[in-house]
Amino acid sequence: MKTSQILKDLLAKVSLALMSLIIFFIVLELGFRGIEGLSNWRHKSSKPWAIYDEDLLYRPRPDYEDLNSDGLRNRPIDPVKTKFRLLILGDSIPFYGDNPEDTYVGRLETNLNKDPDLVPIEIINAGIKGYTNYQELVYLKKYGLKFNPDLVGVSFCLNDLHKFLHQFKVENGEIVSDTYEFTEEAVHSVDSMAYQLARKSHFLVWLRHKLSIFESLIELKTQEGFTFDYRPDFRTAWKDESWPPIENQLKEMVELGKTHGFRVFLVVFPFGEQLREDYLTRDRAYVTKPQQKLKAICERLGIPMLNLFPDIDRKKHLLEDQIHLTREGRELVAEKIAMFLKKEQLVPTRSIISQQK
Repeated sequence: MKTSQILKDLLAKVSLALMSLIIFFIVLELGFRGIEGLSNWRHKSSKPWAIYDEDLLYRPRPDYEDLNSDGLRNRPIDPVKTKFRLLILGDSIPFYGDNPEDTYVGRLETNLNKDPDLVPIEIINAGIKGYTNYQELVYLKKYGLKFNPDLVGVSFCLNDLHKFLHQFKVENGEIVSDTYEFTEEAVHSVDSMAYQLARKSHFLVWLRHKLSIFESLIELKTQEGFTFDYRPDFRTAWKDESWPPIENQLKEMVELGKTHGFRVFLVVFPFGEQLREDYLTRDRAYVTKPQQKLKAICERLGIPMLNLFPDIDRKKHLLEDQIHLTREGRELVAEKIAMFLKKEQLVPTRSIISQQK
């Protein structure tokens, strides 16, 4: 048989195999979308944890599980303020804990109120799963100001630089349950068509959750790079063009504080991948670039900032996702923030109040 004929037969077999794989993938994808559609139809009668909000895309459902009537993981908030009031804005990091008292915010309140030199302090936990810095600003203006805070803390995670990171499917002004996913903006922030497909495909998303296959592929692809450059949630923190909007948002918070009588401070949480020794050895300046960006912004705006990068141990203080805090991590963060607030004199002492009287 001639060599040309052998090549033609080989190409034909390869083409047939590729076509079979494509058809197999399409069938699986359609099947998964059909199953998810049926699941969503079944869940339409159940209430999801969030409700639609035209400005925020979503906000927590009031009185859902252990949320209060304001939709916050907090005890009921008295409309009459009787204590120094601190409002914490953030995403799921301040939200997470076994119960409201076990969140780092609940632990911080307990810590501060144990100090006999400080006035009684009430902390409102406005940490909302999936929120970005933009949404936190909108929440502050739309809902947070009614709490009349004396101090506002921004719990800043490095996935907070999108306008919207997560979204739900909405039908007739109602959120469809089990449709919580990355926004198109987040998916397209990664300059990789393969990864965008992996995030969009229902089958590949399922496979990713079951086998962690894409995290392994990212690790393989980034032997000389960094995994966070291929994360749609974190990638934007290393892009220069992402930071001017953050500065404008924080500036607006400061201006609101001047008008409504509160100060603003910021706590920045590291992403666990930043704490890898091999990454820091390879290029520490690049790995810690987001913290340096925030430091410069806060200095320009006069915002006291606590950088938790030196304090967090990725094995002891972070869960497997390298974002959320373990119980030990929540206790550590509460202690560090309490020390920071007292050092910066952001919470009043009883002696200062007595002098003012």
